[in-house]
Amino acid sequence: MTIVRNLKSRLNNSVAKLRQNEDGLAAIEFAILAPIMVSMYFGLAEIASAIAVDRSISHATNVAGDLTSQVANVDETDLEDLLTATLRIMDVDSTSKVSISLESWSRDAGGNNTLVGSATMNAGAANLPAFNVATVDSTLLNETAGVVVARVAYLYSPLKLQYMNTDFTMSDTFILKPRRSSEVTFGNTDGKTYTCSSSGSSVSCS
Repeated sequence: MTIVRNLKSRLNNSVAKLRQNEDGLAAIEFAILAPIMVSMYFGLAEIASAIAVDRSISHATNVAGDLTSQVANVDETDLEDLLTATLRIMDVDSTSKVSISLESWSRDAGGNNTLVGSATMNAGAANLPAFNVATVDSTLLNETAGVVVARVAYLYSPLKLQYMNTDFTMSDTFILKPRRSSEVTFGNTDGKTYTCSSSGSSVSCS
């Protein structure tokens, strides 16, 4: 009987000591939390990178439309300079993944819309946002003043660390009023359309 009591006492003491022993507790907690923390870090890095690129695209779209609206006529040289400046503002890894569209529209007293002139760079490189001139309010586009529409799209390749595993398109659209004339013309022909392409950070149009 004494032997049983001694064994029971020793067992109870061993269990008590085991419960009080905290050796390795921090390592266990780290092993549980580390994967979650690393996953969150990768996710935040992906989101931060995407937000920075999205803001850059919005800024570039605004600049493209703003520069176009400041002149009465846009010729080939103007376009090349304007689009080159836009790409440099975007500062993306590959300009071949950028599509840019510039359009000048007018509207007569009868509500008929006319494309005064336009330019497209790298058509098809990325899906440009849809635009329907008929939806533009008459207080903005009417018989006395046209509008300039700038659209920019970029086929973004994320960091692909955790959650964003496929490329997707980022885009933006700005509608501005001409500043020096009732409408902005392109070249010397009504309805003139320029086709442009990028090589690095420089652009050529024809």
